[in-house]
Amino acid sequence: MSKSKRSTVLIVDPNQTQSIEVNTQLLRHLKPILMGLGIATVVLSIGVVSLVIRNYTTTKDNQALRQKVGDLEGYTSAEVNAKINELRKSEKAVLELQNYLQERGAFTPPPQKPIDDGKPNSAAGGPALKISAPMPFMGSFAQNTQNLLEAVKKMPLGLPAPTEISSRFGNRFNPFTGGGGEFHPGLDFRGEIGDPIKSTASGMVNFAGYQNGYGNVVRISLDNGYEILFGHMSEIDVRQGQTVHAGDMVGKVGSTGRSTGPHIHYEIRKDGTPIDPEPFLTLSSR
Repeated sequence: MSKSKRSTVLIVDPNQTQSIEVNTQLLRHLKPILMGLGIATVVLSIGVVSLVIRNYTTTKDNQALRQKVGDLEGYTSAEVNAKINELRKSEKAVLELQNYLQERGAFTPPPQKPIDDGKPNSAAGGPALKISAPMPFMGSFAQNTQNLLEAVKKMPLGLPAPTEISSRFGNRFNPFTGGGGEFHPGLDFRGEIGDPIKSTASGMVNFAGYQNGYGNVVRISLDNGYEILFGHMSEIDVRQGQTVHAGDMVGKVGSTGRSTGPHIHYEIRKDGTPIDPEPFLTLSSR
C-alpha cells in the first residue's frame, strides 16, 4: 500500500504561525472550487450592489413621478373648474339673451305683409320722397360674440307693435291715390288709435314732437350709430333727453301728419341713412 502524498499548509496570523498537513490530491481538487467560490462571491457582491443602486434610483424616480402626477392632478382639476365656471357664465348669458329675445318677440315673424298692388292703402303714410336709385342693402348687424347680450340690447330688434305690416320699405305707389310712385323709408304697421308703441332698443330720445309728414314723432339714438323712429303718434309718452329701454312704451298709435289711417310708421337709420327694418324684426328663418 502506497503512502499518499501530503502537503504542508501554513496558517500565519499576527500572533503565531501554524502548519497543517493536507492530502496533496485533495488540495488539488479543492483549489478550483475555492477559486470558483471566490469568483461567485465577487459576482454576487456586484449584483447586490447593482440591485441596491437600482432600487434607490427606482425609489427616487417613483417619488418624482408621484410628485408630477400630483401636480398634474391639481393643474387638471383647476383647469376643469375654470372651464366649468366659464360654461356656467356662458349658460347664464345665453339664458339672459334668450329671455331678452323672447321678450322682444324676435322669434315670432310679423303677419304676412300685403302686396303693394297700386290700390289705395288705409294704413300707410310718411313723407313723400322722389323715387331714386334703390337703397343699398345694409344687412343685419353682426353681433359681437364676446359681448353678445349687451350688443343685442343696443340693436333695434323685434316689433314696435304685434300687428301686420301694411306698407313695406322702398318704392311704392302713392297710398292716397294708388297711383304715381314714391320712396317709403320705413315700415307701416296697421293699428288702432291708442294702441301702445314700444321701443325696440335701449337708447336716448333725441327728438319728441311734431315733424312734417311724420306728424307726432319720437326718434331714439342708439350709441352704435343706429337711430329708430316712430311716426304718426296720437300721443307721445317720452321727452327729449330721456333714456329708454327696449320694451318701454314711447307713445300711442295715431294718424297724425301725412297718413291715410291709424298706423305706426317705423324707421331704422344707420348713420342717418334709412335702411330696411324688416331684417331686424325677427330671428326666424321665415
